[in-house]
Amino acid sequence: MAKILVPFFAPLDTFAGDVAATLRAMGHEVVQPRSKPLHERSRVSYLSQRLIETLKPDWPTPYERRALSIARAEGPFDLLFCTTRSFSEEILYTLKKYGVKQAIIWWGDPPANIPKNSIMSDAWDAIFIKDRAAARKLAGVGLNAHHLHEAINPDIHQKNFDEINDRVAVVGNYYGFRQMLVRRLIERKIPVDLFGFPPPRWSHPDILARHSGRYVKELEKSRVFGSALASLNCTTMAEGNCLNCRAFEIAGACGLQLIEDKPAVQECFEPGKEVLVYRTVDDIEAHLERAKADPDWAMTVRQAGHKRAHAQHTYRQRLTHILETLGIPPLGE
Repeated sequence: MAKILVPFFAPLDTFAGDVAATLRAMGHEVVQPRSKPLHERSRVSYLSQRLIETLKPDWPTPYERRALSIARAEGPFDLLFCTTRSFSEEILYTLKKYGVKQAIIWWGDPPANIPKNSIMSDAWDAIFIKDRAAARKLAGVGLNAHHLHEAINPDIHQKNFDEINDRVAVVGNYYGFRQMLVRRLIERKIPVDLFGFPPPRWSHPDILARHSGRYVKELEKSRVFGSALASLNCTTMAEGNCLNCRAFEIAGACGLQLIEDKPAVQECFEPGKEVLVYRTVDDIEAHLERAKADPDWAMTVRQAGHKRAHAQHTYRQRLTHILETLGIPPLGE
């Protein structure tokens, strides 16, 4: 059994939360902060923290301070496991002085979102990132970087619906490109249901008017994916040839997934049989028309994607690969 520090408080259906829950289910001892840091609970504290980061960029962040405190009080640890939020090189080396044997990061955002030089450090024993080109680039300068897709938590990303409606579900944040794509669907009279955090104030009126006001998670999110005629998956302009977590969650929920056509899709799913790929709004409309006309075909695609996600794309499988890469043996060995 490994003793692992996941230095973020996070519930299920978040990257850190699902990683921590799966590691526990695999039999490892996982230590996390017991609550959100103050800057995530208070708007004033959040703005104060952002100001500090701007004026004093070398000061430890709340996550780094909490990790140092936990490492001092509850160490030693076999592993520091960071998900997307990074740590400075100085803090990583300090944590190792406190008894953290290895430190890794699994970066789930686009590479363009990596702050400062936070990943570019020899203090990381391994780096896992969902963008294959980014992993190759990092490895090219001698970092121990590996390509690794995101995954599903089968306990919550699962079939959870009885009936299928006639609408397209969109779940997530409403950045510019997603708004533009959804607006094109609205212009074609395609019914859409929008879920997630409230759209920003600058959003187009059509987006603001159609947003449900609901942030969905866990089994409720799976029900939204599964009960929709189809679930739309698109990414920001910064996202290159890689897949977001939604690619696996929609499939895990047995949803009919409309996903951007990119080579990375073929690494994980068979287009046309497990997911439906699109390049244009015309492609999306054609898929929807066929799904309405031939629900048996649509269900076959749903079920095939669901089977693939649960057979090959779970957090347990990804984490087993990570621990093997680090030389941490499976329990019982």
